Amino acid sequence: MTARITVPNVLTMSRMVMALAAALLAIAHAPQAAVGILIAAALLDAFDGWYARAFSQSTALGAHLDPLADKVLMGVVFVWVGVESRSPWVWGLVALVALRETAVTLLRAYSLRRHGRFIPASRFGRIKMLTQSIVGLTLLSVMHFLGREVPVVVTVTGLVGILIVSYASGVGYLSVWRSGGLGMGRPVSPGEQAPEEPRRVSAGRRAG
Repeated sequence: MTARITVPNVLTMSRMVMALAAALLAIAHAPQAAVGILIAAALLDAFDGWYARAFSQSTALGAHLDPLADKVLMGVVFVWVGVESRSPWVWGLVALVALRETAVTLLRAYSLRRHGRFIPASRFGRIKMLTQSIVGLTLLSVMHFLGREVPVVVTVTGLVGILIVSYASGVGYLSVWRSGGLGMGRPVSPGEQAPEEPRRVSAGRRAG
């Protein structure tokens, strides 16, 4: 197995496929199967990060793929929440979360192009991903496994919490970028083993 193709990277790409499959199942009116796949993909996110650290398979490619897979997964979850709620308030909050995710992605892309380095995920980024997963998947599970309608005020409250955590972590990434603490001490090619990160950011290849 090469450094470019590792078990965690394959699992990460599998998560993107699972998220898209769940979206198709939701469109095809198989909501319980779709929610089950999304939950499995979220659990796989935790497993592939642990595996990468435990078996020293953290790579620069994985560090790029993992946040992308997270965004695809959560994008499917929250678009679905918006569709189910049919509330402009919910859609507005979903749009603000999407704006944050897009901004961080563009910041990472700019850092990579301008400095040849990427901004790694922070501990706050992992908390953000965990919060999004718990809130989004709980809402969908209540709707489709328990068959209960979730009041708009409950959905809005959950999304406001996500918004606070998401933008707080986004400000953290911006601060790291502005201070020049890009996390990687030198440029890293996609297939190369990722070096240890400084104490200010967590090692491994986790959510962004």
